[in-house]
Amino acid sequence: MGGRVCGGMVQAPTRAHLVGFASVLAVAVLLLLLFFPVLGRRIATRDLPTYFITVAVVPIVLWLFPPFVRALARSTYRAHRAIAGKGGLYVRVPMPRAIRFRDTVVLAIGPFAIDLFVMSEILYLFGPGDVRDFRFSLVAFPLLLVLAGLVTSLVPGAWLLDALEIRVVNPSRSEVVRAAELFEHILGPIGAVALLASFVTLLHTSGYSYEQGIFLLGIWAVRLFPPVLGAVCVYRLWVEPRVLPTLEAWCSKEAIEVRSSLPEIMNEWAKTVRAPRRP
Repeated sequence: MGGRVCGGMVQAPTRAHLVGFASVLAVAVLLLLLFFPVLGRRIATRDLPTYFITVAVVPIVLWLFPPFVRALARSTYRAHRAIAGKGGLYVRVPMPRAIRFRDTVVLAIGPFAIDLFVMSEILYLFGPGDVRDFRFSLVAFPLLLVLAGLVTSLVPGAWLLDALEIRVVNPSRSEVVRAAELFEHILGPIGAVALLASFVTLLHTSGYSYEQGIFLLGIWAVRLFPPVLGAVCVYRLWVEPRVLPTLEAWCSKEAIEVRSSLPEIMNEWAKTVRAPRRP
């Protein structure tokens, strides 16, 4: 009976992700076939496989190599220590988490915005006019898509810090902060909105009005977001559950101790502060 329950718990997130991803993809295809042509912009759906092969398959292939994913987590942790971890103590506060499709959608927004920003900035360097149609040449444009896939493949380092529930305890500042919070300023929804706004601004400098820039942003959201979402779905359902156990063991080697709850951390902190000093 317990096996059946566990099996159901494992299958439910998978079903939700499959249905959710299929729905997003269906909406994207309908928009490309019906909505945009009505507005006078005919877009070929035959280009979608190209985006999936480059933007989705490239990170998935890298993520299926566990040492690469573990190296991302370790590198992100060391970067956090160098930037914001001085004088702090790193601990883990594990909590049960459900793998929900809406959380996966939120995670995918950051990589999508970063991919679009990187591609548009590179095209803009070649010439402001190239960013209008988002095509430089038959060779350069696929290379840009591959670059977008490579950028997406680097993002899980911050996600894994969040999944490990790593906190930074800093008694001198009287604070306990999630380690992943530092990177969410870029990867989170707020950072994504800023990057997407910069894309519209970049198009404006290329001769487009802001209304046209927003329209083109919608077109590229329909083109790029589904493959990014597909890659993140694979990461959440397949990659992350398989690398977390080894990363938890690595945390133990790094002296990142496990605490049962935040109140436990605060109690230990209070005891340390109240301890009388020896003469």
